[in-house]
Amino acid sequence: MSSSDTYDYIIIGGGQSGVVVAARLHEAHPHLSIALLEAGPDESHNPAVLSPVLYPTLHGTPLQYSYQTTKQSQLNGREITHWGGRLLSGSSAINYGAWTRGNAATFDAWSALVDDERWSYKSLTPFFQKSEHFHDADADTSQHGLSGPMHTSSGGRDYALREPVKEALLSTGAPFNSDMNDGAPNGLARLVENWHNASRQHAAICYSLDGVHVKTDTVVCRVLFDGKKTTGVELTSGQTLTATREVIISCGALRTPQLLMLSGIGPASEISRLSIAQVVDLPVGQNLHDHGSVNIAFKLKNPAAGYAVGSPLFNKPEYATGNPMDWIVSAAAPDADLEVAAAKDGTTHTPVPSGGSRTDYEVTVMYASTAPEIAPMDGSHITAGVLCLSPTSRGTVTLSSTDPKDNPIVDPQYFTTEHDRAVIRAGIRTAFKAMESDPLKPYIEGETPPPGLPAINSNSTDEELDARVRGISASWFHVAGTASMGQVVDAECKVYGIQGLRVVDCSIMSLSISGHLQAPMYGIAEAAADIIAKSVSI
Repeated sequence: MSSSDTYDYIIIGGGQSGVVVAARLHEAHPHLSIALLEAGPDESHNPAVLSPVLYPTLHGTPLQYSYQTTKQSQLNGREITHWGGRLLSGSSAINYGAWTRGNAATFDAWSALVDDERWSYKSLTPFFQKSEHFHDADADTSQHGLSGPMHTSSGGRDYALREPVKEALLSTGAPFNSDMNDGAPNGLARLVENWHNASRQHAAICYSLDGVHVKTDTVVCRVLFDGKKTTGVELTSGQTLTATREVIISCGALRTPQLLMLSGIGPASEISRLSIAQVVDLPVGQNLHDHGSVNIAFKLKNPAAGYAVGSPLFNKPEYATGNPMDWIVSAAAPDADLEVAAAKDGTTHTPVPSGGSRTDYEVTVMYASTAPEIAPMDGSHITAGVLCLSPTSRGTVTLSSTDPKDNPIVDPQYFTTEHDRAVIRAGIRTAFKAMESDPLKPYIEGETPPPGLPAINSNSTDEELDARVRGISASWFHVAGTASMGQVVDAECKVYGIQGLRVVDCSIMSLSISGHLQAPMYGIAEAAADIIAKSVSI
């Protein structure tokens, strides 16, 4: 048993990964005392957290971290907004709920990079299954779990544009894919979400924290060490908590590197700049990668027909059970384009061998306007969203001060490589080909360009598409890689050079995963929890 300030394990960060590790570690070893520390409150049953309709109202509230990047010179000097959850369950309590696992090849590349088979797709699959209560009882059980804590859903909403959008996306050459979450996502698939029975499935409501000492509204200043041995943490209140076994950091790709550096673990130049006592010199805060995106607004010919959010006729009760969208396209950019890009970047491009696949971009169509500065959400527009899923651009997270409550400095360096620009161009062209196609001609009047920018189309030049990317591209909030496995932590998530300290969250992703991070991160956290549980000596 623990005293009030001593625990076997202290987990810093009550977001998605921290909740999974705490729950599974307690499940495996209920005799251990585990503290889960979260900087924000517990809003697990807040209607705005649970509702597919109300969750957008959380933007800009104290339940979110709001980060502004440094001015991105390659994006016309713009600062890009990034959101993160500041509450129990973290971003799993505020996100859009998309459930996309990604391409098996990206996990295999990560596994090869760190020379450990445990992080391959094959090895991670049992942990993806363990986290998942898949919506389709007839699904391939070699890929999907039917009894995990995280319920998924797909379909069930009869949108008026569902079939025309489907046919339009198929007309681009995307083959139909009946299951994009089996490691081979390419093609046109129905969107899978973790909204279930019109309610958000977030970490702390799906994973039991009974028996875990959950401490919300608790901010950690730094991790404490005796030499190179982790001993506990210091809180902003001045209180110290002791960990007799390990401290596990799960604060996400922006706050985890901040806490590591505040604790003396990071690049020597960065640690010395703020006169922090150096513990270990590691490339913390490097290798930041994110899925840069472009949203394109299309004006409807007959908005009064009720095709999009904001129209009085867009009112079926089923529409309140998830995101206003049906379909998602995943695809590879043309090899010829990537070969040219590689030459400009001074790298090489290796085409995927026969029988393999590569996922570079994603296109979605949402029956709503997602950018009020371009088009109002009054039912007059729908939006095509394009994501770069295989970015080679890399950024940094550095310290703004020694105050853990201050935001770190975030410099993502979006679209600095020709590879990334080639990928997003391919995705934009696919989106326009769909929206300009015959199935949607009865419904779409044309693109509404952002203020001050010219309209573009599927035949626009590279230069014209690059100008659009510079003008409006943004984050899809999939930032990762800043405590990279193989550089900052080893294959068991242990921080190099330190005893008793691990990192488990998306900051350990050495490479960009070609899917939205939520679904893969549940599996990764399950795998990490299994590694930690098996390391416990009773």
